[in-house]
Amino acid sequence: MAVAALALGPAPAALAGSFTDELGRAVQAPERPRRIIALTPALTETLFALGLGDKVVGVTAWSDYPPQAKGLPQIGSYVAPNLERILELAPQLVLASRDGNPPELIAQLSGLGVAVYVVAPDDPLALPATLEALGRVCGAPQAGRRLAEGLRRDYAAVAARLAGVQPRPTLMVIGSSPLITAGEGSLTNRLLVMAGGHNIAQGLPGRWPTLSLEKVVEAQPEVVVLSTMERGMDRDRVMAYWRNLPGLAERPGLRVVYIDSDIIDRAGPRLGQGLMALARLIHPERFAEDHR
Repeated sequence: MAVAALALGPAPAALAGSFTDELGRAVQAPERPRRIIALTPALTETLFALGLGDKVVGVTAWSDYPPQAKGLPQIGSYVAPNLERILELAPQLVLASRDGNPPELIAQLSGLGVAVYVVAPDDPLALPATLEALGRVCGAPQAGRRLAEGLRRDYAAVAARLAGVQPRPTLMVIGSSPLITAGEGSLTNRLLVMAGGHNIAQGLPGRWPTLSLEKVVEAQPEVVVLSTMERGMDRDRVMAYWRNLPGLAERPGLRVVYIDSDIIDRAGPRLGQGLMALARLIHPERFAEDHR
């Protein structure tokens, strides 16, 4: 039934040739795809930033930026997209992520003749090149270059502000029960380092390791950054918990701060904004003149 739905979709545009995605796969993509599905919220944001929002026919859950994305057809969560629903929407191009999207789904779609371009969003420094590549693949190369250049400017602006700083011991709280933090291989950890932080979870295995409170107290972070993706979190209660945690509360100058997780864990065009916000939280002294 799903395969039949795909066959009834719009005729494909003329092929523009083969692109190589970030897994090294050859992908035959339409010249200017008119029907695109994004399998992560970050890819949805990118398509809208490229000026292609009117070409997006399907998104995953939590694709809530820009606001127009909220009204688009959903095809499930990014960790469990619905194959039949994707095929019913007859995409000419599917944008996927190595981190989170099931590899078997990518293989199934490709086997059915759907063009699937996969990104590997684990390094902020590689993201400008990714944005440029997505612009080319989606038929908006100039917009892709514009996004990439803007992101590089954001990175350079933060680096200039932080020149010569000592990395500040920082705990990044991704989940609170259990305590989940950002490991060395994660996009968030790399962004934290670029923002002038020293991740107290450095050396722990995995991208999202769990951490005991004993280890946190032993590490004595100077900054605790709450970046939880838990919806409906009582922010004031959680911040008060960390400010009053025995073993940390006595530390002079301890700061507990909050940042919107969407701007630092979505590998999209807002990551430069997220880096600037994170750097300002970790090293407010380098941004003091902004408030004069």
